[in-house]
Amino acid sequence: MSVYVGKNVQVVITKTSEGDMGSFIAQEVVFEPKQAIEGVDALNSDEIQAWAPGLKTYEGTIREAFKVGSDGKAMLDRAAPFQSTLEEYTMKLIWDDGQAGNKITVTLTGVIFPEPSVASPKNAPAYITTRFRAKSATVSIS
Repeated sequence: MSVYVGKNVQVVITKTSEGDMGSFIAQEVVFEPKQAIEGVDALNSDEIQAWAPGLKTYEGTIREAFKVGSDGKAMLDRAAPFQSTLEEYTMKLIWDDGQAGNKITVTLTGVIFPEPSVASPKNAPAYITTRFRAKSATVSIS
């Protein structure tokens, strides 16, 4: 099941203090829960003794409108430090249409960015897509 967070979502990435790794508006954010079934074997044995559900994760993409020139290069370079180490971050996805009771905040923890951002189409990019993976997710509506 994919969760389409929506259009014009504020993305806030945090390492130690709120938004210290950047805050920007994404045109589209999609994420979905994943859980694999894994084989469990005994010590010193390669035979599977039982099958069990593995660790649940959340995988998704952030899609931003590409800006021409130095702003576009800065957008592509922004995610590079995230891939240099597999440090975990906290990421908030905030959608607010300005009406009471319609602000939705999805907080993802244990977030890593396993791949570099990709511009598409390659010849004249219109969007930048960044993939992410998170360990847990919570949703609040206010």
